[in-house]
Amino acid sequence: MKSIAFPKMINKHSTQTVADSTATLQNIHLILGSEKGEFKFDPFFGIRLKRYMFEQNNYILRDILIDEIYEQLVMFIPQITLKRSDIKLTVERATVYLTIKCVNNADFTLNTYNLVLFEEQE
Repeated sequence: MKSIAFPKMINKHSTQTVADSTATLQNIHLILGSEKGEFKFDPFFGIRLKRYMFEQNNYILRDILIDEIYEQLVMFIPQITLKRSDIKLTVERATVYLTIKCVNNADFTLNTYNLVLFEEQE
């Protein structure tokens, strides 16, 4: 599995790429950082994070967001295997943390990704 190396993706002579778990992490960041409908040729790619962040904060919206994240990871990142219960969303003040436990199908290693999904800028 390879992915384009962000932000150093273009070199003078070639396109920079990364492999394996780094590529998986970058693909997860790309999905979670994209708003649903943002890409013209794939309107189902991405999550509706902005919509859920500014609605009234309750457990139902949190479950809907976890469902949407799970659906996107299963659909667009086939190199990992996970269950919905492997996704944890934690909110502390104005920061939303996401923990994803998954199995990388390339080498069958168990990976845990701890990401900041949203952070209020001060």
